[in-house]
Amino acid sequence: MVKSRISRQSIAEWCYMFKNGRTHVNNAYCEGIPSNSANAEIFARVNESILANICVTTEEIANRLDISLGSVHKIIAKHFEFHKVRTYPTAVTQQWLFKGISSQKT
Repeated sequence: MVKSRISRQSIAEWCYMFKNGRTHVNNAYCEGIPSNSANAEIFARVNESILANICVTTEEIANRLDISLGSVHKIIAKHFEFHKVRTYPTAVTQQWLFKGISSQKT
């Protein structure tokens, strides 16, 4: 049976915190870093980018607005509830077009 021990460095950090006024061992409330990607201005700019070019990628939006790719995806999927309807190959051939048109008629 291995018992875990607190390191000397952790003990020193705790001593320092209590000497400087800390009174509880529980974590104190901390607001943390404010999110810069979840505000009305960013929502509007993402929406404008999508409406200006419906084929814009999430990478292009993230680079243009200087926010993370995850934030762009979260805004598009959860805030606007936009979902990809259909993807098209980049090089559309006549055979593919004919197949798509004939399947729509049936």
